[in-house]
Amino acid sequence: MGRNPANTHVRFWRDPDLPGVEVRASRYNEDAFRPHVHDAWSIGLIDAGRTTFLLGETSHAAARGQMVVIGPGAVHACNPDPGAVMAYRMFYVDPGLVDEAAAEVLGRVDSEARPRFASPVIDDADLFQLWRRLHVAVAVNAGALEKQSLLMQGLADLLTRHGRLGGPCPCVRVPEAVELVHGHLAAHLDERVGLDDLSILAGVSRYHLLRLFSRETGLPPHAYQNQLRVARARTLLARGEPISQVAAEVGFADQSHFSRVFRQFTGATPRQYQSGSQD
Repeated sequence: MGRNPANTHVRFWRDPDLPGVEVRASRYNEDAFRPHVHDAWSIGLIDAGRTTFLLGETSHAAARGQMVVIGPGAVHACNPDPGAVMAYRMFYVDPGLVDEAAAEVLGRVDSEARPRFASPVIDDADLFQLWRRLHVAVAVNAGALEKQSLLMQGLADLLTRHGRLGGPCPCVRVPEAVELVHGHLAAHLDERVGLDDLSILAGVSRYHLLRLFSRETGLPPHAYQNQLRVARARTLLARGEPISQVAAEVGFADQSHFSRVFRQFTGATPRQYQSGSQD
């Protein structure tokens, strides 16, 4: 479906009273996101429309009045279903804040017992309205106590009604080759990195590296590199650094290329993200 500007909108809030939380309101009538990950918990409220979204290799359907909860580091892509205009509110919450809330309401939390949810799609009208009130409080710049209280209550109710503490992680240790490549990409965001270089660094063939890296991270190395660049760019843009300077600092010589990639991973242009509001 082609873009209809009347059905496209995005706005961001970074509230100093809620450190570790980023809030957005979006409306789309087309695919806006490539598969990507967030370091934060993604807690979304669907106000209108519907989506069939990918979480890892599994599809999930969600529609108006439902919530979507996606854990940090989970590869996903949420776009409107064909013919649908989807409007939603999203909260990106630092994992440490969720762990703190879980420790208070569920018990001790550590790296081997993080909160988990049986399904990423949640039907809970009261919880939906609670998080909606938090969004409104942020949008109108309500008092710090109100916003912080709503956030704590929202996390507590989300966890007690729908979450649990997971057992020890069943995952095997990430292969050293993947750790080496990840570290190299993160340390050289502003440099051109070739597949041959990564293959030599990891000590495996190019083909084996591609398969191994995609299996462990859910993304091929080039997409993961762009994910890292965009994550860094978000931090710099939020500080108010010039867009052209940010583009160069994270490895894009061409600002238009930077804008295109940034939008593929965030659903917004760098200017929209930095200004907080743009129809």
